[in-house]
Amino acid sequence: MAYWDIGLRHIVDVDGQLLAIDAEVIDTASLLAKANLPTDRQLWLVRAGEYFALGAKQLLRLSQDEVLFFETAERVQAPIFHKRAA
Repeated sequence: MAYWDIGLRHIVDVDGQLLAIDAEVIDTASLLAKANLPTDRQLWLVRAGEYFALGAKQLLRLSQDEVLFFETAERVQAPIFHKRAA
């Protein structure tokens, strides 16, 4: 059974964790809470390899046609550190 068969219409990825969300609009703090992460972390939208910083309590419109990918500040900083060390 797929997520959409049980009424969950939107799929997002937060730090590699897939979440199914029924709401069409969600704020960043609620999204972090659903991913069991501290709600005060910086959240980044990842699209085509580019990172876009999202504000605290910023509203996000979810799409049924695409999976949105998000990363927290802790995950975003790790690759940068490795590049500097190399």
